[in-house]
Amino acid sequence: MKKLTYLFISILALACAACGNNEDDYSYPPTYEGFRMEPSVVYPGDSVHITAVQQRKGHYLNATTYSWTMTVDVTQPDGTIAKEELYTSKSTNYGGLDSSDPTWGFYLPQNTVPGRYTCSFDARWSNSADGNGQAYNGGTGQGCVGTITSYSYTLYSQANGKFQIIVGEKP
Repeated sequence: MKKLTYLFISILALACAACGNNEDDYSYPPTYEGFRMEPSVVYPGDSVHITAVQQRKGHYLNATTYSWTMTVDVTQPDGTIAKEELYTSKSTNYGGLDSSDPTWGFYLPQNTVPGRYTCSFDARWSNSADGNGQAYNGGTGQGCVGTITSYSYTLYSQANGKFQIIVGEKP
């Protein structure tokens, strides 16, 4: 009888474990395949549009904040070089209002010094179910640059990524 009881308990435990590992029961952030930038070649004064491209949408996410940052060197009227931070932040509700690819549109200052600059992306979501405690990285997809890694925690999820923008000399 003991063996039958242990067998029954073992089968029940396996059944419960199988049910508890269903990914659809957990919150997880989007998996990204990198950044798409338009135009691909930029000059001082250009309008630039950057998109963080989702490979797979997130699941059970609520309040969301996306932040973008890039610091460029600019020539001052006296000829000296100074740093200028370009920054934006947007809040939305991923699961209720907007699960589209996050974007940032901005103008490079006319006096931007040509060179290589790093653009940073950060995202943070409130989970509406427990997170599954994993990291996600879709690599770099076709037509994309850089990488974005997403992380799922119990109460929130986050993502961050970077890529290089080369600002050329005006023709």
